[in-house]
Amino acid sequence: MIIIIPEVGGETSKYSLGDKSGSQEDSPSKFTAIEIKKLHKRFEQLDTTHCGFIRSEDLDLIPELSLNPLCKRVVSLCDPENRNEINFTGFVKLLWVFSSRATKQEKLDLTFKCYDTDADNEISPGDMFGLLRDIVGQQLPDNDLMKIAEELIKKDQPNANINKLTKGEFFDVMTEEVLLENMTVSVNDETPE
Repeated sequence: MIIIIPEVGGETSKYSLGDKSGSQEDSPSKFTAIEIKKLHKRFEQLDTTHCGFIRSEDLDLIPELSLNPLCKRVVSLCDPENRNEINFTGFVKLLWVFSSRATKQEKLDLTFKCYDTDADNEISPGDMFGLLRDIVGQQLPDNDLMKIAEELIKKDQPNANINKLTKGEFFDVMTEEVLLENMTVSVNDETPE
């Protein structure tokens, strides 16, 4: 099934929702047609400038996302051109990973990418420092925050001589409870009819 959503300037976007058997490989998510339509209404509400894009600040209007310290980092992953804006497709992809139906692996992969700020497939103290700075703001001096970042890496690092976490090591220490608590938002309850 294909849903056609009108976009700014008279153009349209098509969203494949898979066939009747549920195959949705070409879709940016596995949301149903009804959920996609609800998400589009929500997207239009957040797009206060009616330009076809929303900014990370607009996502602060979704309480569950605004309280998540990883939200701005997740938005930056959906904005490869670093323009601080995402279109509807990016919005759908972003919310899919936060849905209760996203797999644990999808949540793990996105969480790892959030922590791996330099995209080198390892989480270093520098990566952790940047994330901690986003969370605590300027409440702690840089040297104190770097010490905390280094301790967090060492705590979860089985080989104390290497000061980085690999993807596998990160997955080993990330519990399902933490993922579900921090990477799940109720899409159905949040989107208007």
